[in-house]
Amino acid sequence: MKKLLILAILLLITAIAVQAQVTLFESRLEPATPELIKELKEFKSLGPELDSKIEELRKAAYKSGASNDAKIDLAAFLMRKLNLRHDLTFEQNEDLVYEAADLVPGNPVVEEYWGDMLYYAGNYEKALSHFENALYQSPENMKLIGKCGLAAQQLMHYEKALGYFEKALKLFPDSFFLLFSAGRCNYELKYYEEAIEYWEKAAKIAKNEKEQMAVENAIKAAKEMLASTDGTTRDENQRFVIHFAGSSQDDLGDFAFDTLDEIFFQVTDSLQFNPDVKINVVFFLTEEYYKINKDWSAGAAQGIQIMIPLKSGYKSQEYVKGLLAHEFTHTIIHLKTNNRCPLWLNEGLAQYQEFTAANGSPEEMRYDFQSAYQNEFVENQNFMNLRDVPGYMQGGSRNQVTKAYIASYLAVRCLADFYGESSFDTLLSALGQGKSVDEAMVEATGKDMNDFQSEFEEWLRNL
Repeated sequence: MKKLLILAILLLITAIAVQAQVTLFESRLEPATPELIKELKEFKSLGPELDSKIEELRKAAYKSGASNDAKIDLAAFLMRKLNLRHDLTFEQNEDLVYEAADLVPGNPVVEEYWGDMLYYAGNYEKALSHFENALYQSPENMKLIGKCGLAAQQLMHYEKALGYFEKALKLFPDSFFLLFSAGRCNYELKYYEEAIEYWEKAAKIAKNEKEQMAVENAIKAAKEMLASTDGTTRDENQRFVIHFAGSSQDDLGDFAFDTLDEIFFQVTDSLQFNPDVKINVVFFLTEEYYKINKDWSAGAAQGIQIMIPLKSGYKSQEYVKGLLAHEFTHTIIHLKTNNRCPLWLNEGLAQYQEFTAANGSPEEMRYDFQSAYQNEFVENQNFMNLRDVPGYMQGGSRNQVTKAYIASYLAVRCLADFYGESSFDTLLSALGQGKSVDEAMVEATGKDMNDFQSEFEEWLRNL
């Protein structure tokens, strides 16, 4: 399902904050030898001169009985080369950072830069580990605290991220970035009153109209969520926290937990990922749900929160089971890929799990798709390029949206038929490591997107 506007607002403002206060690739390591400090500054571009200097320093750093200063000198020049190559992939630069880390183990500048590289590549878990290593040695460094918070936030470890942001706010209480980020964490944790409090403080110090508008829209969204969930009852087990509007807990309580536990094992086994956070499920009064979601949506997943209107919650058990499996799949994909999954794969996997849960087989699609499937894909063989799915889903007619959903589902069926369900794990894991869609597809199938598209269309012709 489409994400709420609030997510776009939060991502926009976070991007502004990162650029303003937590810029990547700024850390510098100085040589230990004073004469080399000035020389290092003169290298402003890549070239044979820098490579020659590094080779010269390598001879000194790796000779028997080399001093620690010689190792620092070499590490500093390696870091300069890294800085000049920071737009390359992590894989292209990893030898340089590994060498620098071996020369000066635990150096906070190297640890921070290593974290920057991993964050830039989308590997937030490992980035956080390196940021925390650097922070241990510089506990008052606001930039590092912010990076730890951002990496934890990307991992949806909102409690942990909030701890970092609140620590930094004690040192810098008037930081727009920290106030907004703390508000976002509270919002994601459904502490809406606290989120509003932080965002109202941020609004007072917004530097421009874009920031002002973003924070005002965030406050509005939090107030709508607060009103929509007012009066809900809350229950939880080891995997889920459920909020029930009205008297719905009496009708849905046991069934909801039993169903969620069942789909938890189905989806996590299939996608090979177990979340280390509890997933929130909110059953809304129908009229409240549609104040904050599209009027056609049957449910929505936002981060670690699943939202279901009670008109859906009171349908047949099979329908609710499929709906919860669909939205839970989105949540797992978001966590496993650090929100880097292409829309066709995200929606295709969600439907694959939905149909498995609701109908007992991933090959038994929804009844309301049957006519469009038969007409477009079987009789007329009017296929869709998977790269076009986002455009159709986000701006197409109802028929185009339906066709895009069916194409996404069928593409995942094709993946499973040719490469097995294990390809889901390989593909999502590669995306989570920051690899491009083409790179991830090659890793999972041996084919890039263009070749898989051809294979997919040939598969469709034989359905």
